[in-house]
Amino acid sequence: MFEFVRNNSRWLSACVLMYFSSCFGQTFFISLYATEIRTTFNLSHGQWGSIYAAGTLLSASAMLLFGGVVDRFDLKKVTICIYILLGILCLCMTFNHSIWFLPIIIFGLRFCGQGMLFHLPAVAIGRWFGKNKGKATSVSVIGFSIGEATFPIILAFIITHIGWRFSWVFGVVILFIILPILIKLLSEDRLPKSIETASNNQVGLENKHWTRKEVLNHWLFWSVSIPLLVTPIFSTAFFFYQLHLIEIKNWNMVNYFSIFPFYTIASVSSLLFSGWLIDKIGVSKVLPFFLLPQSLGLLIFSLGNSYFTIFFGFVFLGITQGTAMTIGGTFWPNYFGTKNLGSIRSLSTSSMVFGTALGPFLVGQILDFNISYNIILFAMSILSIVSSISLFITMTKVPNLK
Repeated sequence: MFEFVRNNSRWLSACVLMYFSSCFGQTFFISLYATEIRTTFNLSHGQWGSIYAAGTLLSASAMLLFGGVVDRFDLKKVTICIYILLGILCLCMTFNHSIWFLPIIIFGLRFCGQGMLFHLPAVAIGRWFGKNKGKATSVSVIGFSIGEATFPIILAFIITHIGWRFSWVFGVVILFIILPILIKLLSEDRLPKSIETASNNQVGLENKHWTRKEVLNHWLFWSVSIPLLVTPIFSTAFFFYQLHLIEIKNWNMVNYFSIFPFYTIASVSSLLFSGWLIDKIGVSKVLPFFLLPQSLGLLIFSLGNSYFTIFFGFVFLGITQGTAMTIGGTFWPNYFGTKNLGSIRSLSTSSMVFGTALGPFLVGQILDFNISYNIILFAMSILSIVSSISLFITMTKVPNLK
């Protein structure tokens, strides 16, 4: 592993920075402002969840339209455009006072951050690293985990001293510090001169490169994509309403977030282990089981009330989250090839973004009907088990491709 990282440090560093920068459009980041946004714009849980869902659904649609641009244009140029746009959107959040403009800003943040800055490094890894995609993904996604671990603590301090609006300027500064570093890292392409030659390195099922249309018409795509939605739907809903969870459990917010790093530790550990494991035994052997820790974590949060609940719940949720990121970077190129990976992976990215819209919306509507959040978490746990069984059945019907 260390030799692999050393030999590929330039390109792995670029992917780490892109995953890190995606945090500005991720739910865990935006949810840190949930109380302030709801108070400022006088929104209920359901109304805020609906606005967030609307912006995220637009993002999912945009991913279908623009996810394939990385197949046609230079990765560095696309990345520069996304960084500049994301920086502008952070500034818009600072100065916006219109509730009508809020969904548009949310759309932009979700599209550029959660969508494109998660999509671009995943496509690059699928093309660059061949049989080492698992290891490359596990190393690169550490960038996201670093942001997930540090931003809540940093932002809590910044918001306290300068307010929630101007704390978004912090995001602009970070993005424009990273951008020139990223441009330098991407100035040397890891691909051979012929992009077509590089793209033809790995074929998928039936020993061919699949097109987006062919993938959409194949049963495997739907049999895997639908259960995979469980993680973005449930994980996003959980973190989107974590302040509500703190309130109903009567937990101290500082104590709660002080335990959060254990989620990151579990996520990073599972990232590294699952990357090695997938490269060794194949993604089809890991896929059916990765949702089980999430099921246990949600069950613990549903039934428990002590601070031990937070610790064990975060550990199990982190295991699934880390493994899910590695699976997402390896399954699609393994089973459908790399030639059209940008347009194919945009399908999964779009469905993932759709899932992150659905979670907060559904839970917000249910909460507005005064249904206990503990019951909602319990139901999520059961559905995670059902999805795991579905994936097990699916993967017994296809070859184990590496």
